[in-house]
Amino acid sequence: MTLHFSGAHTFGRAQCSTFVNRLYNFSNTGNPDPTLNTTYLQTLRAVCPNGGGGTNLTNFDPTTPDKFDKNYYSNLQVHKGLLQSDQELFSTIGADTIDIVNRFSSNQTLFFESFKAAMIKMGNIGVLTGSQGEIRKQCNFVNGNSAGLATLATKESSEDGLVSSI
Repeated sequence: MTLHFSGAHTFGRAQCSTFVNRLYNFSNTGNPDPTLNTTYLQTLRAVCPNGGGGTNLTNFDPTTPDKFDKNYYSNLQVHKGLLQSDQELFSTIGADTIDIVNRFSSNQTLFFESFKAAMIKMGNIGVLTGSQGEIRKQCNFVNGNSAGLATLATKESSEDGLVSSI
């Protein structure tokens, strides 16, 4: 289901702070992410200068930024995935997601139908209410003094309160 929802990145924008490490210091190497298209890298560096404030915005989809279409997947094929997690769908050697990226890139109808089915599944997920859930102030942290409330949907790090989807 994740791959279908990643396709929602066919439109929208992200702040430089969410991906700037890919441009200048990927995995603490002092170099850019080797999976980034070099021309795209230069474009992103112009928007997100090293040491900049991190609040500049850039499009998830550099080709059709305001249109819901299959181009998100076509961009991954030419190494123009803005977020590392997106580009890994195509650039991870041997990943089963490569075939899906290729199929969605060549068949917009297939992508639309798969996305629709994934949205319906997500819409059928029960919402936790009352003492079973919480509205988080920051989505990646459990609110203070609410340990244990998120156990159905998340996994906590006992050291810093960070949570991640499971």
